[in-house]
Amino acid sequence: MIPPKNAIQPDIWQNINPQLSITNSQNGFGGDAAISASNDGFDASTLSERFWDEGYFLIEDILPLDELGILRRGIENLVANGLPPAMIYLYDEAWQVFRRLRPVLSHFLGERVALLPHFWAWHVDPRDGGRGWPPHRDYQGESALGDDMVISLSLWVPLSPATPQNGCMYVLPRSFERTYDHPVTTPQEVLLQDVRALPAGPGAVMGWRQDLYHWGGRASKHAAEPRISLSLEFQNAAFDPMARQLLELDQPPVFMERLELIAAQFEKYKHMQSIAPEIVEWAKAVLNECRANRAG
Repeated sequence: MIPPKNAIQPDIWQNINPQLSITNSQNGFGGDAAISASNDGFDASTLSERFWDEGYFLIEDILPLDELGILRRGIENLVANGLPPAMIYLYDEAWQVFRRLRPVLSHFLGERVALLPHFWAWHVDPRDGGRGWPPHRDYQGESALGDDMVISLSLWVPLSPATPQNGCMYVLPRSFERTYDHPVTTPQEVLLQDVRALPAGPGAVMGWRQDLYHWGGRASKHAAEPRISLSLEFQNAAFDPMARQLLELDQPPVFMERLELIAAQFEKYKHMQSIAPEIVEWAKAVLNECRANRAG
């Protein structure tokens, strides 16, 4: 574990993952290659049909495997150093993955896409009974207007194969939930035959409206590898901000801002998964160092 006073030094993190970059500039990343997805040929009509009917979409083979492999190694290096996977967002490449997906985001959210300061990364380890987040909705309020305008959207990117064996994503399709007497509030209300497993491999992206009921599975000890993945949330910036601070897709925060944002996630999400108390306390101490550095 890195002492909180040292965590505010970019070089410390760069040494852990020399294959990744940390840009400390307000000028964005630059370079046209990061702007569009590697496969511009996704079927927008089919994508929209499933999304509006069932509440989610899954696109295979849209992201470059070499970049995802570098990020996977980055998370593995963090975990090997006793650090939480969410620290991967200190590195440019974690933000660039989602920047590549602008065509998909714009298709659903319009051209004014804003990043919500809600993000996480997982390393679901079969060796210790790892599991994803429990059944939940990312947002309890209105996530779409009617059947043609999305307010907010979650994207989820696997960096390793996500299978039922290592805890892939599961959803209750909205087409099934609409037949229930009332919206689901507890897992016990979900009919098991309505549950859909969504295995996916590197190169894919999954997205869902934020009122979709979903969860991550528990990994079997017999699974061949961990489930490693990233998630970030977005909103249509034409609507009122859904968070105190919105971020820009093309100009993500610089190092100290990233560190402060990441450190704030642990207290926010500790009810969603088992985070060791010492990690939560470490994150609080890092957050205090960030604020002290900003103030002084």
